Amino acid sequence: MQVRARGGLAALITAALAVPFGIGAGAAAGSIEIAPHRAVYDLTLAHASSNSEIADVNGVMTFEWADTCTGWTVDQRSAMTFVYSTGEEVKLAWTLASWEAKDGLSYRFFVRQLQSGEVKQAFRGEAKLDGPGKGGVATYSIPEGLTVTLPPGTMLPTAHSIRLLEAAATGTKTVWAYLFDGTDEAGLFGVGAAMGPSRVVPDRAPLVSSPLTAGPTRHMSVAYFAATGQAAEPEQEQTLEIHDNGVVDFLLLDYGDFQVTARLSEIEGLSRPDC
Repeated sequence: MQVRARGGLAALITAALAVPFGIGAGAAAGSIEIAPHRAVYDLTLAHASSNSEIADVNGVMTFEWADTCTGWTVDQRSAMTFVYSTGEEVKLAWTLASWEAKDGLSYRFFVRQLQSGEVKQAFRGEAKLDGPGKGGVATYSIPEGLTVTLPPGTMLPTAHSIRLLEAAATGTKTVWAYLFDGTDEAGLFGVGAAMGPSRVVPDRAPLVSSPLTAGPTRHMSVAYFAATGQAAEPEQEQTLEIHDNGVVDFLLLDYGDFQVTARLSEIEGLSRPDC
């Protein structure tokens, strides 16, 4: 579950990483029902304040989550066009390919940020935790030699997503955790999440009908903070509507002076491997 922004508009693409797509939860903690799938989301500008430089945003995000028996793989891609109030257009793109062990203790990642088709930043590496609830270390091969110390209690993306969905299913209202995703030089940040009950929100229904999107969703609000320092304000916030099978119908990304929505437009289930 990863959505955050560091360093301005280019980091908006990185924000899509934080969404807990593809992880399902059953009716009780520990009762997880996985829903591997490929989803496509339409991205549009929801709101821009009077002092924002952004006049319009449009794009598409695809997310593919699969079960590999020993772990989960994620392939996520975003392409967006930002239109400034001056009329200038900027095309940004972002890709993530990752693998995470089912015990939540190891993670491999490769992230690229592009502008007008040119790679501006790339991050590749792996993270390992010493055990459940323990710390660990992340080692990057791009940039070469970079390491990040992971404090006790750090979670990896899929494990964190499962924790939030289990919490929501059992009535837990809030969860705080450190999360490492490798999407920049730090890769580590604090996440505060608030979960609501199951409900039906007609005006946030997906644009496509599927058995994977049948039934009510749960409302979640998630805020992302720098892992170091005492910042009182989050770097980025999001709200989403997510089914108990892990499929997200609707996502709102709030960047202060503008907001972007992601609305499900295509979805297909992925087959499970014969383990």
